[in-house]
Amino acid sequence: MFLHKHPYPPFIPSKATKLIVGTLPPPRFSIGNLKSDDVNFCYGSRDGQLWKILDEIFNLNLKYENTQEA
Repeated sequence: MFLHKHPYPPFIPSKATKLIVGTLPPPRFSIGNLKSDDVNFCYGSRDGQLWKILDEIFNLNLKYENTQEA
């Protein structure tokens, strides 16, 4: 039986005024079997739309890559 548990600890910056609450990431995140262009972070599935939508709305110029800078 596969136990799907959240792979990341809570991420709440100290000066945050809003919190996005969602569901578990795809099971591949729980077992560490990410696709090549997934980002290893909350809502990092290459198939997800959250960061793309936020980037478009707020003109954030986000980088979609697995680096500390991103």
